[in-house]
Amino acid sequence: MHIHTKKTIIVQILRVLYNYTSPAFPVSQTQIVNFLNESGISCSRKTVGRSLKDLADLGVPIRRVRARNGGYYYDGEHDTFFVRKTPDVKKGEQDE
Repeated sequence: MHIHTKKTIIVQILRVLYNYTSPAFPVSQTQIVNFLNESGISCSRKTVGRSLKDLADLGVPIRRVRARNGGYYYDGEHDTFFVRKTPDVKKGEQDE
């Protein structure tokens, strides 16, 4: 059995949310656990819940849908976490 670190689990949860969710298609903690287990990463629903909270505390735009078939999704419309900060280049200063 391969032991996965907390960091690995958090990164994989973020990958699932970023690639496979939207406001119309949120995923539950149990669905995330199942996806990770199918990928060979063993973790519990409690671990996923704590990791989701850790990611949100870091500023990752994770939203929760509170409904019967609700869950979590990555809110790309309000993403300032992955926005690349680049310096402004004035016209004429670009390398040509």
